Amino acid sequence: MLKNHINLFLRHIRRHKSYAFINISGLAIGMSSCILILLFIQKELSFESMHANVDRTYRVLTIDKALGTNNQRVGITYPALGPALPEAFSEIEDASRLTFGGQTLLKFRDNPAIYAEQLRNADPNFFEFFDFELIQGDSKTALVAPFSIVLTETLSKRLFMDQDPLGQIVTDGSGDDFTITGILEDLPDNTHLQFDALGSITTLASQARANQPPDSQNPIWLESFNGVRMPTYARLAPGVNLLGFDERVTEMTRDNGVPENFDITFQPLNDVHLGSTDVIFDPVTNKGDRSNIYVFGAIAILILLIAIVNYTNLATARSTDRAREVGLRKVVGCQRSQIIGQFLTESLLTTCFALALSLVLTWLALPFLSDLSGMNLEISATNLPEIGFFLVFMLVVVGLLAGLYPAIALSGFEPITVLKGSFASGKKGRALRVGLVVFQFTISIAMIASTAMVQKQLNYIQTRDMGYDREQVLLLDMVDNSMSAELNNLRETLEGHSSFAAVGTSGNVPGRTFGRTRVRPEGMPEDDIWIWSVFSVSPETLPTLGMEMAEGRNFSREMGTDSSGVVIINETAVSQLGWDNPLERRLYQGPQDSTGLQIIGVVTDFHWTGIHQNIEPVMITPLNTNPGNVLAARIRKGQIQQALAFAEETWNTIYPEYPFSYSFMDTEFDTLYSRDLSTGRIVNLFSSLAILIACLGLFGLASYTTLQRTKEIGVRKIMGASTNRIVSLLVIDFVRWVVLANILAWPLAWYASSRWLGGFAYRIEIDPLVFLGASLIAIVISVLTVLGQSLRAAHLNPAHALRYE
Repeated sequence: MLKNHINLFLRHIRRHKSYAFINISGLAIGMSSCILILLFIQKELSFESMHANVDRTYRVLTIDKALGTNNQRVGITYPALGPALPEAFSEIEDASRLTFGGQTLLKFRDNPAIYAEQLRNADPNFFEFFDFELIQGDSKTALVAPFSIVLTETLSKRLFMDQDPLGQIVTDGSGDDFTITGILEDLPDNTHLQFDALGSITTLASQARANQPPDSQNPIWLESFNGVRMPTYARLAPGVNLLGFDERVTEMTRDNGVPENFDITFQPLNDVHLGSTDVIFDPVTNKGDRSNIYVFGAIAILILLIAIVNYTNLATARSTDRAREVGLRKVVGCQRSQIIGQFLTESLLTTCFALALSLVLTWLALPFLSDLSGMNLEISATNLPEIGFFLVFMLVVVGLLAGLYPAIALSGFEPITVLKGSFASGKKGRALRVGLVVFQFTISIAMIASTAMVQKQLNYIQTRDMGYDREQVLLLDMVDNSMSAELNNLRETLEGHSSFAAVGTSGNVPGRTFGRTRVRPEGMPEDDIWIWSVFSVSPETLPTLGMEMAEGRNFSREMGTDSSGVVIINETAVSQLGWDNPLERRLYQGPQDSTGLQIIGVVTDFHWTGIHQNIEPVMITPLNTNPGNVLAARIRKGQIQQALAFAEETWNTIYPEYPFSYSFMDTEFDTLYSRDLSTGRIVNLFSSLAILIACLGLFGLASYTTLQRTKEIGVRKIMGASTNRIVSLLVIDFVRWVVLANILAWPLAWYASSRWLGGFAYRIEIDPLVFLGASLIAIVISVLTVLGQSLRAAHLNPAHALRYE
């Protein structure tokens, strides 16, 4: 019986090639889209899965509730909290701390120095928390001794070539010697932790104690509850429930002098990647977004449903062709169950062909999607069992869903009615086909409209006035404190070259992490706790970055009083305080500050993080004895190459030991929004595939329906109907249902767009014109899809048309 079903299926494909092509290609594109989206979702959900105790490991976050802040979670906490947690709470098994990373010079003997791009320091128990594999060295002791360092395999090969690195001595830019105590496998791409070198926190403790006055009784910063500074992780004892635990830890910090505006909360380690979009002061740069998982999962299901609808629609539309076949089979004794089995077999075999084609399409598309998403998507030994199970599941489900209704409907024909030739597809069958067409285009139009809103928001991000001009701005970072001594020399030299329009030095620049400090604005109650972002600049920095003054003036080298005691604030600070004359006000730092800082200017609001967060109050102070950490230089139009060549030459003269390294401000800006941009591109891709699959189905349905109306067309032509009249009749018959789909799609598109835009503090308004544009696109596509078939039918010779059937 099965062999007979297969033979009938193959014969059916040979006789109806276009029908088979539409069904197989539509299902293949839908299934390939599902596989690709599954790989993306699987990668997103795999973060931190390599760690044995991931379910008991948490990141310790701080919530800053002070006035002037957005009451957001902060990715760092007090340095002393980590060691204090296991001592104070039996629920905490252990805790481990890290520092932020930074570019660090490393030199081995007389070899050329290179940079570790991200050197971070960690507690000795780091490798008990995170199961990263050491190729060489002992994970239990690698970070115990001061001035020990672990390198990743790639950095080790760059530094030591073919030499055995273990036990070797490397020197940093400050002249400190470090012993290589371990070589680490390169970090996988599905972890939020990023570094290529790992030093020991005992090094920082040793340096901090050495720099303290001999008679000091104050704890070093690593042992202090004064200041939120360090990423910290805690591992819970088995079976511990965290309910109410945040409050207990917060109360413990109060006992150690932490102000009331700071609360402690715990974030599960496996939630860090997808659940940290609101976290600021966060070293995690490869954040995902859980809402994107739901979005892409929904897109995969909808695309597959559209492909299944195509198959169902075409199968039911061709019911009149197969009615006689069913009638003959029933007359010769075939049972209804056998006929259902035949049609389900055809559906499953069609799905098998489509699945085979989808694997080819997936293999071809994987490199493209990996580039688009910025993730290494692949089918490997680790995810092969899950992928295999999904393929089998998809084969069975798609095969059954696509074929079940046609099988039941076709097997129910009455043989006598069919063989007499009086069978005709009823209103029920037509209503189903119309409903399926409306469903397909409702989903497709909603996806097009939502995608257009996503793209419009992304364009808004890239074109919005951020309060500074990021184009043509070269950034040079001082990777060691010793470099800052010559920073003004570098600034003055570059400033004198014709390719540079302006050059300034700064503690930091927008797009990077600023510091925060407590202030007391004049006239505000002393009990109020205000926390403002803060950074320091030279007088040239604000003009270099294209920032404008809303009131007052910038710092000036001509005014000796500008070296200290003065400050610039932003418009948001003025607005939150309700000040009418901010230039007559002062800011005080701490209860012992009786003099305060005179406000000399108000800078126009600028986004120092991104438009996902509201702008907070910012205070800008002058660089005093510290020349800064970064140099920003605006390059004149068309002179980038000359500017880079001169900057490198000057750098090599001033800092001969340090390789020339630079970045551009606009590139860093793009990196800040890289996840949003890649999400938009992926949604664009799969929305286009959805409309393609829907049009394939519409093309097949239009072809077949037009063929069924051949005799009608001949009669109309004989009765005097023009070609244009016949074409418009056939086109309108389909397009009116697409118009109905547009009406249904708008609420769906509005809901999806509003949910996605809710993740931005600064966003566009939902634009009905975008929805109208999506509707017009769908109508035009549907008209073009049906038009070709209609023209061909309308140009038939009436005599041939009347002989049809």
